[in-house]
Amino acid sequence: MHVSDLEAKIEKSEEKLKRTKNKLHRQGILARLSLLRARLEYWKGFLERDEVPPAVFGGKKNLLLLQEGKLSKEKWRELRSNAFYSVGQANQKGLEGQYGNANTEIVYDEATDSFRLNIYIPPEPGDKSGRLRQDEDWVSVPLEVPARYRPLLLKCLVEGRAYTVRVVRKAGRFDCFTSFSLQDEAKVDRTSPMAGFDLNPDAVAVTVVLPDGNFKVSRLFRCPDLVHASHEKREWIAGNLAKEVADWLESLGVRQVALEELSFARDHDTNRAFNRIAHNFCVRLLFNRIVVALRKRSIAVFTVPAHFTSLISFFRYSETYGLNTHQAAALVIARRALGFKEKVPKALVQKLLGRSPMEGWTHRKLWGKLSGMFKAARKKVSCYFNTRAFAPSAWLEHIFAGAG
Repeated sequence: MHVSDLEAKIEKSEEKLKRTKNKLHRQGILARLSLLRARLEYWKGFLERDEVPPAVFGGKKNLLLLQEGKLSKEKWRELRSNAFYSVGQANQKGLEGQYGNANTEIVYDEATDSFRLNIYIPPEPGDKSGRLRQDEDWVSVPLEVPARYRPLLLKCLVEGRAYTVRVVRKAGRFDCFTSFSLQDEAKVDRTSPMAGFDLNPDAVAVTVVLPDGNFKVSRLFRCPDLVHASHEKREWIAGNLAKEVADWLESLGVRQVALEELSFARDHDTNRAFNRIAHNFCVRLLFNRIVVALRKRSIAVFTVPAHFTSLISFFRYSETYGLNTHQAAALVIARRALGFKEKVPKALVQKLLGRSPMEGWTHRKLWGKLSGMFKAARKKVSCYFNTRAFAPSAWLEHIFAGAG
């Protein structure tokens, strides 16, 4: 991944160097090229030697502090041995016969309405007797589970599903992090409304579509601070936003939603504004938070292909329903999840093909052709006009004027 990414950045910088004449700008690009080539040589070295890059347990920053004498050896050892991780399987059971994890077993006690964690302590490495596990090999400790997570954990234990446990020692206490699949195995119900999501770094658009594919209601949830806040605050903003969206859909009685996978096309350029957004906006952060919040409320989640959603929404639905681009894209996503196919308007088919439709043509190919023409026209027109207020009809005039 590092090698291919660096090669693409070097190619992009070399292209920029060829068309740049300003002496100061050229110096900056040359410095960037020198840095990128050094990094590329470093990572390629591991491939050529068939080696694995070095990894530091305990944190690289802490290792540097240790080398500078700012961190004690005792603290360093504590940082390197403050956690353990246990992956479970559904066909394995622990000390008390609870399926899901063979080494760290979570048990619910109905008599006291409490949980406990049974941890298996393996014998010393030198003991190769091959004996079976004994009761004295286990340590049982009480486990406190927040009230809002108790029903989910109980359901997981009752169904015997696999769960993963991570125990971390921090500030004199032990934190237990348990994760398990929510198992959304529902199928699309074409007789119920569907909500579509269009996720963006600064806003989340949600549009609800009726079973017949018609628009019902839409709302835009803005999150302008998501890409500029610190890491911890981004997590907080994403969690609160996901809860707000899920509560709104639950109040409408919507039981199924559709999302598209997030993807930002990386141009490997030196655009500071885009690089900040692409770096700070974790591609999966908001997606995961929303999916978890929805599944906790028993709302089924589906994913659909993302091809041409923004283009179709702009030319078919934005003016019809008075929606912005994001809300109209969410409409297309919801319709696609319900099985509806987006056809190119008849008025555009003749213009795009230049002839009558023949055998072998598809609406998807026409949308692709319109997408290419739209990008070319936008690149040309944006040099002279502010295109934000351009309506679809105005864009079509520019597109086919340029094509003619």
